[in-house]
Amino acid sequence: MTRLTEAERTAWRALSDECLTQPALRHDERFVEQTPAGRQRYIEFATEAACFFKGEKPVRFVGEHWRL
Repeated sequence: MTRLTEAERTAWRALSDECLTQPALRHDERFVEQTPAGRQRYIEFATEAACFFKGEKPVRFVGEHWRL
């Protein structure tokens, strides 16, 4: 892991002091439309969102080239 410079530390601390809030959902974002097209859009969204989670992968220090 690299070491942060003083300017980078200051930037991280400034971000942590800010109050981050998410905007409220629009009405069409709150519920899935009870139509085949609405359900299809939701399924496509959920499929794309599921690609971001990679899961928990244990680190195995085996083999010859495991050094960081």
